[in-house]
Amino acid sequence: MSDIVVKLPIESDGEANLFSSYLNSFMHLRRDVMQDLPEAEDAPYLIVHSDRCGDCEVKLLTFQNLGAARAFSAGWRRALDARNSELA
Repeated sequence: MSDIVVKLPIESDGEANLFSSYLNSFMHLRRDVMQDLPEAEDAPYLIVHSDRCGDCEVKLLTFQNLGAARAFSAGWRRALDARNSELA
């Protein structure tokens, strides 16, 4: 099993709040799916930690399942696009 790492730059407090909300929503919606994945027996579904890159915070998400990583990334892009269009 290989790790799939998703790096997301968080560039403002608003994005940080959106990330927290989106992460909670994503995990809630996928709670039943998580338990049925074979990877769940060996490792956590998702590990999240933060890193600093200059003035920007970077969220590093480590998935054991490629489908989950893709679903999270696609949903995050939609959430971020929706937020940005509201601010424009």
